Amino acid sequence: MTMIDNPQGCKVGWAVYDNEAEAKARAAEEEIARERKFKQGYDFGYLWPGSIKHYPDHPKLGVECWEVVTT
Repeated sequence: MTMIDNPQGCKVGWAVYDNEAEAKARAAEEEIARERKFKQGYDFGYLWPGSIKHYPDHPKLGVECWEVVTT
């Protein structure tokens, strides 16, 4: 997978890809991890792991990319 950035927060992280197909594949993996952790009582805050946001021109990276919320 071609991950171009991987920022981390206190409850979730983000995996940024330059390819939509790779972002969708990672999102599917994160949905499985999200359900496992959710059943254990983990609080993701206001974000939902496995969701994808498309940036036609990312404000920080300056390229088209897809950002996946990760656990």
